[in-house]
Amino acid sequence: MAGPAVAAGREGLPVRAPRRRLLPYHAYRAAEAVVRRLPHRAAHGLGAALAGSLLTLRPGRFAALRANLRHVLPDADERTLRRVLRANVHNLAHCWVDVMEMAHRPDTATARVVPTDTEHMLGPLQRGRGAVVVSLHLGSWELGLAGWNHRFGQMALLAEVLQPRELFDHIVAARTRMGVKVIPIDVAAMRGGDPDTARRLGAAAMRDVYRVLRANGMVAVAVDRDLAGTGEPLPFFGAPVPIPVGVIEVAIRTGAAILPIVLLRGDGDEVIGQCYPEITYDAAAPRDDEVRRVTLEVLGLMEEVIRAHPDQWHVLDPLWKAVP
Repeated sequence: MAGPAVAAGREGLPVRAPRRRLLPYHAYRAAEAVVRRLPHRAAHGLGAALAGSLLTLRPGRFAALRANLRHVLPDADERTLRRVLRANVHNLAHCWVDVMEMAHRPDTATARVVPTDTEHMLGPLQRGRGAVVVSLHLGSWELGLAGWNHRFGQMALLAEVLQPRELFDHIVAARTRMGVKVIPIDVAAMRGGDPDTARRLGAAAMRDVYRVLRANGMVAVAVDRDLAGTGEPLPFFGAPVPIPVGVIEVAIRTGAAILPIVLLRGDGDEVIGQCYPEITYDAAAPRDDEVRRVTLEVLGLMEEVIRAHPDQWHVLDPLWKAVP
């Protein structure tokens, strides 16, 4: 585990990074310690209760989530929207408790993952060209991915570098122990640096994607957030949203399969890994047109999933202009 970051003081001596910067890291470790000591149901109950209290006391923290849900549920009355939002926040808390439990209850946690219709995934992998798994920030995707690796081998994940870095490194270490390879995208550095830096970091992530696919591996990406800020505006629930099409282009370029998979929280304690038939493409067609067509087909499927399970779709950044 990485230690506290240091900086050079006036006399050249190391100075500990400001405690405030490390607050999220220490808060996460404290929460993780509580989860470790509680029974499974008690940990999830406490997480949901705390999340519900935060929603009541600090509703502004979930304003973007509320606006996103309003966009995908335009006909919902205010009471229904409040109910869906509260259920969503509770489910998001369950997701974080799942992540914390994976560190010390790996076998018990992954046993809750129930893959469904896996022939849609295993068949295309027999071609030996790898697969790009397109998914959403929905259900319990972290636990689902770990459980998937436990059964079917390593799947890499494109993931945003969290701040502070100590927190990101700690979570990555837990993912690695579960067999999850993380391909980091340093969004802050890409957006805060010059264009050359952004291109270099983006290219490094894509090279890692190529390596995984060439080894007949799988790379998972959530298409409902444009992490790097370079997405192509495409219609999503009737209005344009920047969509990360780069991995779709890489899949077509390398001949990899494009596999939609979502990880839904079931009625009980299980997480259902629902596999859909692969999205086929014509590698000989004009590249830009084919990338757009395939991405729109993926988004159409994902819209259906979100409409059916809005309480499990967790995007906390505003995707569209705020709706009252």
